[in-house]
Amino acid sequence: MSTDLLNKSLYRAIEDFPIFAGRLHQVQPGKLEVVVDSSNLNLPKFIEIQSNLDFAEFETANFNPALLPNGSVRPTGFLTGGFQEGNIKLVNICIVQFKDSRGIVLSVTIAHAVVDGYGFNMFMHRWAEINKKLVADSMATDFGASNSVHNRSLVQEVMPTPQEPRLDVLQKLYISSGYLSRFFTWISPGIRGTILETIQQASTDVSISCFHVSRETIDQLYQSVKRMSATDQRISDNDVLMAAITIVYAQSVLKPRSERTNSGLLSWLKSAIFGSSSKNPKTFLTMEAADIRHRIPNANLENYSGNSIINMMMLNPIELLQEPASPKVLAQAALDVRKSTNEITSEYIAQLIHLADVENDIVFRMLVYNASVAEMLMVSNFSRFTLYTTDFGWGNPQFVAPANTKFSKFATFFPAHPSKGGIFVHL
Repeated sequence: MSTDLLNKSLYRAIEDFPIFAGRLHQVQPGKLEVVVDSSNLNLPKFIEIQSNLDFAEFETANFNPALLPNGSVRPTGFLTGGFQEGNIKLVNICIVQFKDSRGIVLSVTIAHAVVDGYGFNMFMHRWAEINKKLVADSMATDFGASNSVHNRSLVQEVMPTPQEPRLDVLQKLYISSGYLSRFFTWISPGIRGTILETIQQASTDVSISCFHVSRETIDQLYQSVKRMSATDQRISDNDVLMAAITIVYAQSVLKPRSERTNSGLLSWLKSAIFGSSSKNPKTFLTMEAADIRHRIPNANLENYSGNSIINMMMLNPIELLQEPASPKVLAQAALDVRKSTNEITSEYIAQLIHLADVENDIVFRMLVYNASVAEMLMVSNFSRFTLYTTDFGWGNPQFVAPANTKFSKFATFFPAHPSKGGIFVHL
């Protein structure tokens, strides 16, 4: 299996995604832009590591990333690592070769500043398409045209003007500005990245678990929700899964109300440093990344490769989530997911994007919120992406999973191999 071809095809694919070779510039506190200079490209980091395992051993261990050599699966973060390296790489590639040369692990991380899951999937398929042609003919030069659209102003062009009165998204999130969130906007991307990466690497108490949810289990949960729903409201598999993981996770982390304290000087200090997020919420916040490509009327964003996700917010009463898990509780939580999904109108999207423009520390408020309270979970859903059809010319992947991140309060849905069915929940 030639890694030389992977290297060659990668740089050809980058030609179709030129923003991946750009450099980050902070134009004002909290505001970044990517500048692509053909005379000073920021090319991906591409490394190879040799494992002392046979592929069969790795496969027998259910593709456990803990068995891979140190440094082979670099945790993805928020534009991290720039301080030591002098520049933040927007794309990092690592290939792990097995002792018997029967397969490889291909680790790919791309900065969220330039792409979301949808765009990531587009890029991986384009890279695989080019590499497959090179496997068949190493001298190939005709790879066809890419249909991806990279114009980053396209979303603004199709976005409606926000109307009044303004939706108070910050109030729903319990987030206000604090010293810590403003501090992160003042420092450079390199220093900020180093701080975040150091925190990430120091999180030794964070462990990652992977749970398989079979297609049969999803169907059973769905039917139980439908039986308990008093309305004809449409419910999707995603609504049910989001509700289920919210209940399970919330019950594992929430303390009884009698054990939660927040008063006096400590309360004031937490509020000043973290913002109002440090108050004891009465609701549990679940946030899911939602794609806006198909949510703006008459906007042709199907081939848009940039980051076009917003956070969908679901609020459930803590008292509800602390009740014994039952079909009734699951149905109530699933209906709340559906309600939040239906609220993502073009007006909601326009106001949220406008809010991000005028509140330059809003992204960092979410990070601070994550660090300061237990009552939240962030979810990213890759389960609908065609990840198992990215054939580089050597067959389809045997296992696809997210990077081994050390972020707490974070879950990712990935599709299971087609032969297995269902999804994997990485938590």
